[in-house]
Amino acid sequence: MTEPALGLTGAVLLVLAITALFLRPRRSRGRVVDIGLAVGTGLLGLAIGLVVAERVNGPAIVALAAPEQPPDPPQAATQGPRYVETRLSLQFPIDDEYPSGSEGANVADWYAFRNSISYAPGPGEKTDKTQDQKLKLLADVSWSWLIVIAFDQPTRYSRLNVSFTGGELPYYQIARQDPHYAVIHVQGRIPAGQMEITTSE
Repeated sequence: MTEPALGLTGAVLLVLAITALFLRPRRSRGRVVDIGLAVGTGLLGLAIGLVVAERVNGPAIVALAAPEQPPDPPQAATQGPRYVETRLSLQFPIDDEYPSGSEGANVADWYAFRNSISYAPGPGEKTDKTQDQKLKLLADVSWSWLIVIAFDQPTRYSRLNVSFTGGELPYYQIARQDPHYAVIHVQGRIPAGQMEITTSE
């Protein structure tokens, strides 16, 4: 608060020095000296006021002239994989042979693993079931398929759909559901036909 007061005081000194110069009694000697002292004192006070005012107002003017820099935009949060439509068609032949892939989308690779157990009762073993009944029971229990699908691009899906045409598909379940791959377990023998595997959001 003292800087504006100093500037105002300098201006007042200049006015008072000039006024006193004209109001004081006239002298023949020292007139030029009085004028010089009065003007010098006034100019000195004015100069001090201007310098102080410039120092005070200078940074404020620069601050007002400089535009405010916009804040840095917030960095986008890392997002997970988006949904990519994925489908695979498998053709199962007769006689429990391994399937072949006919078409697919967003599928890098797939595998079909078959697991079966062969059992033959001993010559002296007695059973209350006929041979056909035992073979059917063994076929229903020991046969299983494991189908693994590796996605080409990670995909965020909510459900894996399995449909089958050409026969009745045994009981199956989605053993693993991941953005990078999926595993389907089929309990039983898969008849000849076409299996469609698709994803949905």
